[in-house]
Amino acid sequence: MKTFFPSDADTSNGSDNMAIKLFGDRIYADQSLYEYLIEFLLVFISPKDKDKKLDTMAFHSDINKELVYHIKPRMGLKRFIFYNRSKKDVTIPVDEKAYKEILQILQRKIEESGVEADKAESAIEAIQDLFYGYAAVIKNRSWTAQSLLPIAPELIFCEAMINKKERLKLSNGSNNPSDEDIEMKFDFSRHNFMARGGEVYYLHILQALQTCDLDTRVRLEGLIKNLVTSSGENFSKLANWINDSWLEEKNIEPDKLYIKKQIGFIPATGYINCGKDTVFELINYLSNDMNPITRIELLAKGVVLQIMRMMCRRTTEFLGITPSPWIVDLRSKKAGNTVMKISSSSYRKTEELFICAINKITSNYLDENEGDLKLKTPFEYLSRSKTHTLNMFKRLGKEMQLIIPLKGGHERFSLSEDLVKFIVLSIVKPQGKMTFDMFLDNVYYNYNIVIGAKQYKKCTSTINLDAEQASSFAYNELQFQDFLKNTGFLRDLSDATSIVSNPYTEVKKQ
Repeated sequence: MKTFFPSDADTSNGSDNMAIKLFGDRIYADQSLYEYLIEFLLVFISPKDKDKKLDTMAFHSDINKELVYHIKPRMGLKRFIFYNRSKKDVTIPVDEKAYKEILQILQRKIEESGVEADKAESAIEAIQDLFYGYAAVIKNRSWTAQSLLPIAPELIFCEAMINKKERLKLSNGSNNPSDEDIEMKFDFSRHNFMARGGEVYYLHILQALQTCDLDTRVRLEGLIKNLVTSSGENFSKLANWINDSWLEEKNIEPDKLYIKKQIGFIPATGYINCGKDTVFELINYLSNDMNPITRIELLAKGVVLQIMRMMCRRTTEFLGITPSPWIVDLRSKKAGNTVMKISSSSYRKTEELFICAINKITSNYLDENEGDLKLKTPFEYLSRSKTHTLNMFKRLGKEMQLIIPLKGGHERFSLSEDLVKFIVLSIVKPQGKMTFDMFLDNVYYNYNIVIGAKQYKKCTSTINLDAEQASSFAYNELQFQDFLKNTGFLRDLSDATSIVSNPYTEVKKQ
């Protein structure tokens, strides 16, 4: 029986990294929240064949072939947007010169259309400000590792690392570097920040699509295409004008600038039982005709929520036990501490399952490779695995307020406003509605999230709750109802019945 998907994947990469063995190649600690979505979209929009023509804006059509994609780095465009605003450990003359040249090229083009020099300069600064205003990942990074929100396909950048030694060689002039070298002599092979987490998510969906009908696949592809193109036509034109102007001036052939990337692998069975949920949640969510930036920002958090669900499902599948629920505390003052304590216990259980899975897979590996270990002690394997599994899960959860508090004890599950919005829009179709009780059931079935007493009884197989528990979960439900009312998703029909409704219309079919 094959243990990885795709079945013929090269699984030798990271053979001593237990996190890769457990979750696939790879979930990695340094990847930021937005980069999961950006990397997923980068794989989706990129050509999948060697001629760079087929399967653009689509999932791979044949999983029995090598799963690769071809990216176009667009370093000239990226330099134009980020270079002058980023921290530089070392000023590399060849990049300093290239940055000034692209400004001169664009200014000349604008002036040739009859615009005065000072206005042309102001226009270029305005364009830079416009793009930079959509920055998603800046941090304390080199300009080559920064990212924009995916508002247009041309603005979905791959990660590139500066090889200072090579770049400085280009700068000394003695090698008479070609313009193509200046454009492409970066390290595109490392996975530091775009660390393959988006590829893992892509493979998760690709695996789920193998059991879906063609209409589902086509619908999802059309909606993802709509996400990155519906409001970005002018951004695409502007980005292409900048990048093409740079390449034309430097006589660089665009077709020579593609970089081939090979996708990793995921566990063959670990994510299957939530795969169809992920597909249909995405279809529901992406079907909402809403503000494009809001849609992207909510989706970034929704993707990470789904990845965290994947990790939990894989952990329990690997251990051979039933998935553990996320019991959330909506922080109702009237609920007292009962739900908080139960939620805290639920979170501790999740942590324990991560540790058990890490210990088990590490123990298996050490037994199989006794006498041929790269690291010195079992503790080093466990420590590295915890960094890229439980610690990463906790960091992302706290960043999205799925796990609270940010600092201090009594860590527990909760829900932020953005997560609530994503969950509603991923379950309730545009213009659709369902009773509040039905919605709580769907949240439980899809995400294993427990909010009310009914769902708590199901996950604990308890026939009757004691008075304190029943009262606390009732207040937890009321707090959630208020949350939904304040965000415009709930209305009361009577004292006993409330309706969760999706006010958005459906996007036009692609």
